[in-house]
Amino acid sequence: MPKKMLHRNSWMYLLMLLGAVCASPIIRFNATKKLDEWIEIPNSSWEMTWVHRSVVEVQSHAKWGSKQTEVLFIFYSRSNATGSTYRLSELENVNDAVFNSSRPTRVIVHGWLNNRDSPFNVEVRRTYLKNWDYNVIVVDWSSCAGKLNYIAAAYCTTEVGKTVARMLLNLKMNKGLTLDDVYVVGHSLGAHVAGISGKAVGGGRISTIVALDPAYPLVSFWDQNSRVFRDDAQYVEVIHTSGGYLGFLEPIGTADFYPNGGVVQPGCGFNFAGICSHSRSWELFVESLLEPEERLMAKQILSLDNLQFGKDDTIRLAKMGGEPLNQKSDASGLYYMTTSDRSPYFDSNKPN
Repeated sequence: MPKKMLHRNSWMYLLMLLGAVCASPIIRFNATKKLDEWIEIPNSSWEMTWVHRSVVEVQSHAKWGSKQTEVLFIFYSRSNATGSTYRLSELENVNDAVFNSSRPTRVIVHGWLNNRDSPFNVEVRRTYLKNWDYNVIVVDWSSCAGKLNYIAAAYCTTEVGKTVARMLLNLKMNKGLTLDDVYVVGHSLGAHVAGISGKAVGGGRISTIVALDPAYPLVSFWDQNSRVFRDDAQYVEVIHTSGGYLGFLEPIGTADFYPNGGVVQPGCGFNFAGICSHSRSWELFVESLLEPEERLMAKQILSLDNLQFGKDDTIRLAKMGGEPLNQKSDASGLYYMTTSDRSPYFDSNKPN
């Protein structure tokens, strides 16, 4: 890496730390800009490292393994708490005891370095089934997402998203699944898998996509086919918690929520640019499923410029998360809210 770049980065990271201490978010990245020669991606410790774009281009065309990415679907319900696992080719074996088309369906998609047993999957699944008698389908794509190489995982999302779409269409055709009753909830790279699945099913046919801090590194704002986008479902809700670092800052959904400004999350200390803030999105979502609606209300803001100092131009309120989620008529645009630095997170939210 050029010495000038190293020197510049030292100052940049110093400014980042100063910004965290002063509790004033510093927005480093703008996803609407084209990729530069040097690109930041996370390493296995979730620390951002520089790689040359030529490395990304070479590795993005590599064949990761000798076979296609294996995607597993684990079907859960209150009567099937341990789960039943199927590949796409095995869905004909799904019976009424495993999947009941009369119930709403929630699909959960993990991100990088996760698998079916990761906290995100487990907590969302358990919370849904504790409170509602739903079909819950966990998408396990750890055969690719589990690789330490982030580049490999990022370039699996299109294939995985299309596989999720084929699963949903199979259930619709053969098991009576109603797409209006389907939510697809994805975290990090899983948020983009959710969006791609919505596109492949047919934009606007799935009821709802929940994109929890959609991954930013290596995902182009300009290429809407490779990321979650507002038209991928009837309603797309995005919760931003590490915007400009591991997650997108720019609004890309029907409604985009920015708790605590969407960049630095309280309680994350010097890990503000890492996994702590990135994970806060799904932690907030899980708790939102347990909270009354009045605790989840966020204020609408007019633009991202209003996030820097937490200003708001309150036009209307909308709830973030919860069950059921908003419909398109209930929420659109950008929203701001404050949360506590630890669970229970919504105790400090006072939108009125």
